Amino acid sequence: MNSKKTMIRRIHLEKLENTRDLGGFIAENGRKIKPFRLIRSGELAKATSQDIYTLTEKYNLKTIVDLRTDIEIERKPDPEIDGVNYINLPVVDEATVGITREKTAAASAVKLIKTMDISATEYMQNMYRALVVNETSINVLKNFFELLLASEDGAVLFHCSAGKDRVGALTAILLSILGVSRDVIIKDYLATQKFGEKFNRKYKLAAILISKNKRVSEYANVFLSTNKEFLMAFFDEIEEKYGTVLNYAEKCLDLDAEKQNKLKAMYLE
Repeated sequence: MNSKKTMIRRIHLEKLENTRDLGGFIAENGRKIKPFRLIRSGELAKATSQDIYTLTEKYNLKTIVDLRTDIEIERKPDPEIDGVNYINLPVVDEATVGITREKTAAASAVKLIKTMDISATEYMQNMYRALVVNETSINVLKNFFELLLASEDGAVLFHCSAGKDRVGALTAILLSILGVSRDVIIKDYLATQKFGEKFNRKYKLAAILISKNKRVSEYANVFLSTNKEFLMAFFDEIEEKYGTVLNYAEKCLDLDAEKQNKLKAMYLE
């Protein structure tokens, strides 16, 4: 069987297109990430009863970490799931990413785009770089890894809205600490373009209908794209300031060598 075709494991659910088990990724010394332990995802609001059953019974879901802001949660709250611990760790505040109290996320994006004086690509690269040094983001990452270190049993699912930017950056750090190669990390990140296609199409259409503006359409295309340049801006910021992701984890996220080794012991087989 071709491992390259089976490496990225989308969990086949009825209404959640971008929910993926990180299990099976090759890490250091030929070890692999354990399946049914680490799940990345987009928003969960549309999860059906069957989706919830699959996550809780097949994947032994124990903890959901919601990386969204309060406004995003108000718009599309997660379902309450018996026996699953829900934790909100907003990676950024609304002002940082231009989220406003419009009725929809698309309306917020339209309002942001109309005020922007830089290209959409530059905006996205700046946002990814900011995730490295933003005090709120650093504190959330610290809390997230402490949570992982305390999760002895079951799966931890972490999600934002599309499962692309905030989840993408967090996953990049997590996989780097576990010893997954940069090529695989990028491949996993880029897979969101395929799995998040329905979400992206709906979001873009809503933005266009609201604004009827060509510039909005062009910017929305970039915002919704899963572009390698965005993730590389994130890595570049870390490496320019700290040398390596592991140094960043130790100096900024309180993950010394002992904690990094414990994460490997817990999540690798």
